[in-house]
Parts: sequence; C-alpha cells; structure tokens
Amino acid sequence: MKRWWIVLGIVAMIVIFVVMIPARAYSMIFENYGTNLLATKGTIWYGSGNVIVAGKNIGRLKWHFRPIEIFTGKLAFNVTMQNQSIHLAGVLKRRISSTEFQGTTTLAHSHVNKVLLPYEILVEGAFEINDLSVKINNKNQLEVLSGSVSWEGGTSRYRVDDETRIFKMPAVAGELTHADGFAMLNARDQEKNIPLITARFQPESGLFETSLTQHMLELSQMPFSSSADSSAVVLEISRELY
Repeated sequence: MKRWWIVLGIVAMIVIFVVMIPARAYSMIFENYGTNLLATKGTIWYGSGNVIVAGKNIGRLKWHFRPIEIFTGKLAFNVTMQNQSIHLAGVLKRRISSTEFQGTTTLAHSHVNKVLLPYEILVEGAFEINDLSVKINNKNQLEVLSGSVSWEGGTSRYRVDDETRIFKMPAVAGELTHADGFAMLNARDQEKNIPLITARFQPESGLFETSLTQHMLELSQMPFSSSADSSAVVLEISRELY
C-alpha cells in the first residue's frame, strides 16, 4: 500500500510540473518561424503573449488548450489575437511535422496599404478573411492555404505622373490558394463577377507579383489604353518585399 502512495505522489509531481510550465516555453516554437513571443503570462495551457514580427508588435495572442485533441496526435489551442488593426480567432494545431491554423481574420486597410505603398496606392475599409486554413511544415514551407476574402470597397487613390487620382472601388470578393510555393489571391468585382487582380507572394524569396485586368484599369482610370476584354490581364508588376 505504501508503494502505491509513492507512485501516486510521483505522478502528482509530474502533473503539477507539466501544468505549471510557463507560457514562455512557446517562444522556442515561434522562433522557428522567425517570430518572437514576448511578455508572456500564464502557462503553456492557458496564457497570452505579444507576437513580434520583424521587430514589431502585431498583437496580443491568447490561447486556451483543447485537451480532447491530444488523442488525435496533436496539440490544439483556441487562439485569439487583436490590436487596433487586426483581429484573429480560430484553432491553432501543432503536429510533429507541421503547424496549422483554421479560423477567421479581419485586417484594417493599414496592413494592406503597407503592401501597396511601393505602388503609391491607398485603400480604405476593412478586409475580412473567412474559412481561413493555413498549414506550414517544419521547413517553413506553405503546404495548405485556402479562404475567402471580402472587402466592402470604397474610396481608393494612387499616384501616377506626379498626380493623385481618386476613384471608387466596388465590393470585392476573392479566394486564397497556393501553387508552386506561392500564396495566391484572386480577386473579382463582386457584383459583376469580373476578375480584377491576381496577387502572388513567395514567402521564401519575398517575391510579390500583381496582375491587373482591363476591368481594374477602367475602374481606376489608369492612363493606359487597351481594347482588351474586361477580364483579360493587361498589366503585370513584380517586386521583392524583402
């Protein structure tokens, strides 16, 4: 009988140790993806921390362990992250060979404008990403990307020939996919169902490519003459983001 009490005592010590592992233990996992987790609170099962990407705090991440998932061979957490320009909510799953996220995200126009800034383009409004699914393997390679993107449209502007042009964009709908190492967004005029933009981004190289259709040029009143069909690609731009 005394032996069983010793065994139970050892098990209890192990359980207490595991439960009390501090949240900062996740910092090592985040560092594998070029990200830091700072100012952590709580434990690895329930806690929070600031997510730092490229030296910038992009939001306070909160997590809550989903114990039932451990029987399927993965660690899973309900997660949320929010600041003034981003809101993310979903389920984060960690397997031996990959990390997955499924959920929804809202991005303020400020995040999108950072990407558009080199093109001297500015937009307004929030961007919604629903049914988002992302999977990254241990080599930091994108294996899965899907989701639907929507933007209510609104006032947009760009500069060309030292002149600022202002125009109205209709509501936009798009789909996220991936192919050949590129994350891709295909966006269209939601009302007319005509393609507008195809954007391609390669995380490994930082290469960002954009293709604009004739319909997009007409909406934005760009000073390019073309008699192509509305859905035809008439302008392609590429640059390296890093």
